[in-house]
Amino acid sequence: MLKYVCISDLHAGAVTSLLTTYLAKRVPVFTRKSDVTLTFAEALKDFLQVPAKKGEHPELILLGDVVDLQFSKRSDATASAGGFLQALCDTGVLAPRVVATAGNHDHALWTDARLALEALSIGRGEDEISYLKSTPAFSETPGADSRLLTALVRDAGFDSVDFRYPNIGFAKDNRSVVLHHGHFVEPEYRMMTRVLDTLARKPRPTPTAEQLSEENAGWIDFAWSTFGDAAALGRDAEALYQNLLTSMGYRRLSAKWAEKLGEALSDRLPLAGNLSMQAALNTLAQTGLDLTIGRFRDTERYAEVDALTSSGFHELRWFLEGPVRGQIIGEEKPVEDVTFTFGHTHKPFSDRITATGFGTPVKVYNTGGWTLNGPRLGTAEGAAMVMIDDACNVASLRLFTTPENGEMIPVHIEMLTEDAPGAAEFRAELEGWLDASRDAWAALTEAAHKAYDERQQLLLQFTAGQFDTADRLEAAE
Repeated sequence: MLKYVCISDLHAGAVTSLLTTYLAKRVPVFTRKSDVTLTFAEALKDFLQVPAKKGEHPELILLGDVVDLQFSKRSDATASAGGFLQALCDTGVLAPRVVATAGNHDHALWTDARLALEALSIGRGEDEISYLKSTPAFSETPGADSRLLTALVRDAGFDSVDFRYPNIGFAKDNRSVVLHHGHFVEPEYRMMTRVLDTLARKPRPTPTAEQLSEENAGWIDFAWSTFGDAAALGRDAEALYQNLLTSMGYRRLSAKWAEKLGEALSDRLPLAGNLSMQAALNTLAQTGLDLTIGRFRDTERYAEVDALTSSGFHELRWFLEGPVRGQIIGEEKPVEDVTFTFGHTHKPFSDRITATGFGTPVKVYNTGGWTLNGPRLGTAEGAAMVMIDDACNVASLRLFTTPENGEMIPVHIEMLTEDAPGAAEFRAELEGWLDASRDAWAALTEAAHKAYDERQQLLLQFTAGQFDTADRLEAAE
């Protein structure tokens, strides 16, 4: 029986999210459900109508970056996410409870949940305030209430949220399934842990999931989850971010910044009027920008061709062998047969990875994302819905990909193993549901194709300096 359906990286509120609706002159309207939202809800309804008629309703898992809080205005992000969740709830095919975690762009949701737990401990009059660094993966934590997310979910028609961070886990017999947004797979999001490793007098052991959460919470909140609250600064940061999505846009902006930084430095140094000195300072400033801001353009999200780079596979193996395996063992769950699901990179894939300490190669699925990172189409970007049954069999429904030569890959099922108990039956069941809902999924493919084309034109205009994000966002208000 299907127990869970998992999606991630909606980035609701972002101008390049497929959930954003555009009016004439490309003015975004976040209060109106997009065609991608409506067609996905209709396809999901058709896909799950058979189990729904039998009274079987899977729970929805939101695997992070549901609301884009880094640059987007709170009201835009919540309006867009709320409309999407309402459309899904209205299908009547999902369970009333939602399972969720936070990503880097909505990490503030976890911060809110931690504060809620702290408030509970104060209310109980405990001698020592309980400030949770993380939650168990394989069991619910009562009181871990992310109030913003809970309000969104309830307003959409669902009943409650089971919030876990940084990992969500399920187990059955000798199988474990672990889900994580994916940010801790990349070293940029473990920055404070790396700093502490460098400063330590002796080598520190591989960090646990709890350590990663504790040591990097403030860093992630600061860098990825609060700019949207910064009023006009948030708008300027959004415009900056969209330009950084393209190589030409980044080069244009960084050259301008380097010149300004060079001028500021020369004013404070001898030989301010020396042209050679000025050129050297400009070059130094450009190098500094490339080593800082430019470095973030080298993360997995911006490697557009490969679903995961060789460096990405190395970091993923590190995360599996350390924090993931440690948490599974710590919570006394099996490591013989493990499936790992993550998002974050916006590039769905499925693969087996050999990792030390597991009985068999780890089956890995990525849920992709619902936004466009850069103006190129025909990349590895796209979205998938991962499904888990009551025996911890896992499969991925590939929903859409960026168009290549005007064509998109049809919706299809990927499953890494079919020899486990009940796996073949689970695959056959999913294939039957997919065959019965082909027309609805074709409508989603068409809507996603159109949305990608619109966002490609948008990003090309960003690159050429012909489109001002801040102006368009203000017009929408």
